[in-house]
Amino acid sequence: MRKKIINILKYIFFLAIGVFLFWWLYKDEPFDEYIHAFKNLNYFWIAASVIFGVLSQISRAIRWNMLIRPLGYNPKFYNSFLSVYVLYLVNLILPRAGEVFRCTVMSRYEKIPFAKLVGTVFIERMADLFMLMILAVLIILSQLGVFLRFFNTHPEMKEKLFSIFSWQNILIVVVFLLSVYLAFVAFRRYFRHKKNENSSFVTRLKTIKYNFVEGIKSINKLENKWYFLGHTAFIFLMWLFMLYVVFLAYQPTSHLSIQTGMITFLMGGLAMLAPVQAGIGAWHFMVIETLVIYGIPQPSGKIFALIAHALTNLIYLIFGSIALILMPILNMKKDGR
Repeated sequence: MRKKIINILKYIFFLAIGVFLFWWLYKDEPFDEYIHAFKNLNYFWIAASVIFGVLSQISRAIRWNMLIRPLGYNPKFYNSFLSVYVLYLVNLILPRAGEVFRCTVMSRYEKIPFAKLVGTVFIERMADLFMLMILAVLIILSQLGVFLRFFNTHPEMKEKLFSIFSWQNILIVVVFLLSVYLAFVAFRRYFRHKKNENSSFVTRLKTIKYNFVEGIKSINKLENKWYFLGHTAFIFLMWLFMLYVVFLAYQPTSHLSIQTGMITFLMGGLAMLAPVQAGIGAWHFMVIETLVIYGIPQPSGKIFALIAHALTNLIYLIFGSIALILMPILNMKKDGR
């Protein structure tokens, strides 16, 4: 109970920070200008943004199925696709909880062990992290001057970034990894102890561990690893285009280059690391300040950030809600109803 209360308080605390930051950014802005901006958007590019978003989720569903099939299961594409949108819907309410819910609904409708699905999602996250690191290095090297100007303008952000790699934090990470390793060794010895062979709890933990490891090992059984990497690159490319075409939809940013879109995409991605629902407040701040460096007046930057963020999350809200309704209907026969 105490742990649940702490988690709820943390949830409220980070949400409050995000809401406050959002309010602070927009509290003095005239509402009429935002209405005018939304009315005068080029909705062809808004539609293109939606299409790019859907294509990215189609690719995610295909990539996930590629990891699941080597485990001996052949999930329906529509279940994989819809569960991805359920993920984003849940993340709008509870940060980081979407992946768990995604595996839960997939496990229910496809009868795949939950731990195996978590293992495949772990591989997905690692692939995404690897791709993000590559993109980050390429973008930073190509736009190094922009980063330097940003951090010179916001020395507090530079201090926070460097503080992440402080000796204290490195020591915490080392201690955490060592603790995980020691716990793993202790559990493994406990599992092997003859007196505990008949323990149902131990048997259950063994099964969970086995299924999770099997899910991770699915990467070794892929039919085509290059196809998997291609989907990973395509997903990030669609995410980039999803943001960039919003530049084209809004007149004050329509002249900006794809390079500007790349740096804005990366800075917004860094803001999404904050444990706040949909990056509210933090995402807006990072995007606004990045656009200011590229010569976009702050009022226009605020309008663009609001448009892009609202569009993305409105899509996730609508499509995620539809997915949540459709999945039980499409799987009625499987559930025996």
